Amino acid sequence: MSFSIYDLDEDILQLLNLDNFLGGLSVNDFVEELSKDHFLKGAEVNKLEYLDPKPYIRTFESTLRELKQLNNRALAKNSQAEKDVEDYELKHSENVLELSSKVDRITRKFGSLDTKISEVSNRIDPLGNSLNKITNSRDRSTETIFLIRAYHGFYTKEKYDPLEKLRTSKVYEDKIKCAKTVSNLLTLAKKIASPDLPKTDHCVTVIEKFSETMEKELLKKFDVYYECDEYDRMKEVASILHQFNGGATVVQLFLNKHDFMLDTENLDDNSLLDNEAIWNKLSDPDFGENIKDESTEALLDGLKISIKGQARIVQQVFEDATPVLKIFIQRIYAQIIQNKISTLLQYSLSVSTLAHVRVLHSLYVLVGDFTKDVKEFLTTNELDMSNELCPTLDQCYYDLFIEYTSESIYFNREKKNLEDTIYSIVQKFNTYNEKALSNKYLSTKLENLDNLEYNEKAPQEHHDRFSFHFSEKKRLNQFTNFMKTHLSERNARNSTDFEKHEAESEKYSTLNINEVETVIKSAVESVARVLELAPNKTPEYTLEIIEILLFDFGKLYISAGLEVAYDTLKQESSNSKINSNQPIDLSYLSTFKLTSEILYLLSSCIKKIMLPCAVNSPTIKNRMSSLSNSYISRCEISLNIIIGDTIAMICNRVAYLLTRQKKKDFLCENIVEDDTEACEEVSEFLTHSHEKLALYLNNSNLTNVLVKIGMNFLNQLLEHYKKFVVNSTGGIILTKDVIRFQSVIDEWQISELSEHFLLLKEIGNLFTVHPNLINSLVTEGQLANLKPYAIRQYISKRTDFNPSYLEKFFNFK
Repeated sequence: MSFSIYDLDEDILQLLNLDNFLGGLSVNDFVEELSKDHFLKGAEVNKLEYLDPKPYIRTFESTLRELKQLNNRALAKNSQAEKDVEDYELKHSENVLELSSKVDRITRKFGSLDTKISEVSNRIDPLGNSLNKITNSRDRSTETIFLIRAYHGFYTKEKYDPLEKLRTSKVYEDKIKCAKTVSNLLTLAKKIASPDLPKTDHCVTVIEKFSETMEKELLKKFDVYYECDEYDRMKEVASILHQFNGGATVVQLFLNKHDFMLDTENLDDNSLLDNEAIWNKLSDPDFGENIKDESTEALLDGLKISIKGQARIVQQVFEDATPVLKIFIQRIYAQIIQNKISTLLQYSLSVSTLAHVRVLHSLYVLVGDFTKDVKEFLTTNELDMSNELCPTLDQCYYDLFIEYTSESIYFNREKKNLEDTIYSIVQKFNTYNEKALSNKYLSTKLENLDNLEYNEKAPQEHHDRFSFHFSEKKRLNQFTNFMKTHLSERNARNSTDFEKHEAESEKYSTLNINEVETVIKSAVESVARVLELAPNKTPEYTLEIIEILLFDFGKLYISAGLEVAYDTLKQESSNSKINSNQPIDLSYLSTFKLTSEILYLLSSCIKKIMLPCAVNSPTIKNRMSSLSNSYISRCEISLNIIIGDTIAMICNRVAYLLTRQKKKDFLCENIVEDDTEACEEVSEFLTHSHEKLALYLNNSNLTNVLVKIGMNFLNQLLEHYKKFVVNSTGGIILTKDVIRFQSVIDEWQISELSEHFLLLKEIGNLFTVHPNLINSLVTEGQLANLKPYAIRQYISKRTDFNPSYLEKFFNFK
């Protein structure tokens, strides 16, 4: 042992052990721990501190010695551990070999035992089967003997006391045995009965009386138990009767015990049948609220509560609840709901087609919700484990409305309703405008355009146009026949009414957006009903509704409105009226604005509501789009024709008014304050026309129309001023007219037109400036854009114009 002053202290030695080497310190931390006590300050050399390294070296040497000893101990310990592991592994292998042989012996013994057990089992099984057969034979023999004795008792004594004791017994098993015996006894007696043995027939009668007595008493007990809510006893009686005759009588009694099966008269207090005001609303296409029959709702609510309550009772009382619930549900639908629905639907047919389809849809949805609720209840409460009741509910629901929705019955009524609605509007409009419609000015022009454009169209476009016209004519023929029928009926009923209400019918002279909204809402309402009542045929039926909208209503009302507007335009644009002082009525343009709104509503309805109905039928969807686009395109062409002819009419009237310009209007000697008569008339006419156009056209259409009118007016004025001789004073008058025209155009607030009309003022300057300034004038402003010969035409109308010195003074070629 060394006693050096540099030996390691106890704290360091504790860190150098195998159990907790370095105590969790890192190597750097350990080195710092060794060195912290050996900082010795030595002598100063050249005023610098001197560090003595000896203590550090000695301490590190001691540490290395200790580490070396620790390493040796660790190696020895590791070697011993490896030896111990080898010994344990060897011992473990010996144990495994010994246990393996034992497992093999046990497995062989178990296999031998299993074989012996199988042999014993094979010998016992036939014995067990024999015992079962003997037991069953014994039971059947006992039952047969009892049955024969019972028959013999009824045959000889008209009674059998042991069977009577079983019937009157309070033991459930005895009653079950009695029920089975009586059932078998009836079957046996009827088989034995023969005319050759008269007493056998009497025996059958006696047994039947006994069975009736037993059944009546059991049903009476079931009734008593039902009143007392003794469901366990009810279940016993139901089981006994089920053994006797399948339980048909007890099921019948159970079903007949419910109040809703006996009396529903009290539910008719708030019946829809008694409310005439509601039926009037249901027949009104503009009425859009949902009307519910409180009586029907109350009935279904009561039935819902009853079904849920009785279903639980049935589950407790009857061993097989499904057949009972099935009969229970079928009776509710067939006897109660069917009666209520048929009464309402039959009555609705006598009111109107619209009232009928509305009531049909309302009841269909109402009963559908009722059915879904009942199905959800049965499924949630595990009352339909066999999955028989839900299909029964669906079938009962379907059968309720089959009379009104089968084949095409429903949709024929839906179409008739829509056609009736359209007829009521179209008939009034067409009757009032019969003369205008018979002229067919617009239709003729459209046909001429079709013929002109035919050769320019692609084959596919020919096919689409032909298809549209063919469908249109087909629908129009059908609707024409429909209208003829209604007209004949109307004439028969109201032969004198039309003259009486002629003044009132004047309100039907023009298109009415409210009427259009009524028809579109009716069509959308029809589609909504179709989605519920005929979901499988929704695409086809929706296409038919679109055809009714476009071909019946569109052609006979919307297109007819355009026809009437164009007829009015033709009257207003006649030469006799254009070339006169009669005022031109542009009120027919109200149809333009109204038709634009109608087409927007119609296209939006088809695009957003009807096209999605055919999303799974691409062919039908394409057909819908094609018909819609073709019709709207045709209406747009009609609108363009009306606008184009209106522009022409206004321009013609302006041309006529300009012809009223007097030749000496610009050869006056004195300046007058008023504008010329022609200027006044043209300005007033254009102002009036602008007011009417602004009233009936929207921003973009109004701007386009005004630009065309304005440019035509400008061109007319440019030609107009080439016709008049102008002196210096007349030039001032002409300039005043030009300024007036400019102010009229400026009121239109179209910068493009206002810029163009600046040219007029510059032309007016050609008549007022000194001849020496004309040369500089024509090279500036908008006059610089005119061709020389055009300017010469204006200059030549100056009273001081002399062709011989044109070039000298004007330097103009």
